[in-house]
Amino acid sequence: LQWSIRRCTRAGHKFPKDVDDVCRRFFLRNAITIRDEDIPACFIVNSDQTQVLYSAGNKLTYEKTGARQVPVAGAEEKRAFTLMVGVSMSGEALPFQAIYSGVDVKRSLPKKNSPGYSDAIALGFLFEVSNTKTYWSTLATMKSYVRRILVPYFARQKERYPDRPDQKCIWQIDVWSVHRSDEFRTWMKITYIWIIVIFVPGGCT
Repeated sequence: LQWSIRRCTRAGHKFPKDVDDVCRRFFLRNAITIRDEDIPACFIVNSDQTQVLYSAGNKLTYEKTGARQVPVAGAEEKRAFTLMVGVSMSGEALPFQAIYSGVDVKRSLPKKNSPGYSDAIALGFLFEVSNTKTYWSTLATMKSYVRRILVPYFARQKERYPDRPDQKCIWQIDVWSVHRSDEFRTWMKITYIWIIVIFVPGGCT
């Protein structure tokens, strides 16, 4: 049959046609903002969501030798949760936000007696439900992340710079639809005018 053990594949990442120019403009916008607003590294945070599978499954299967696309049954397992991860340019990791599908906190979130739960809470982790049938971030969970993780982090850094009460900060996020929505961007501009949101260009994360 000319079969061999192969690792499953997926479509390759597609960059913008003018990716070099896009990245250059993104870099320059950051550089000019940092220069003009005199922003130290600890006031610059990059955040992104990642899918965490409960069971990764097996990524190997039999397929014809030389095949470029190798699908594997079960490789697209979707029983998972979303983890919102943030890190500052100074190298400090922010507490994680874990988002689970469902509306019932007792049924959807990890039990308080789960291994490591108390340690996670002590580190400032957030466990939240999406109030939807999916585990993706929503407008509500994004606002929660800003209020309960991002802003407290910036506040702690400002304590190190008491002579800069009006310090501007940069928050880099990707161009996901919720991030780019008029409602979220307007809320950020009105509520946290001192946080400059810079979007990572599409296809360049």
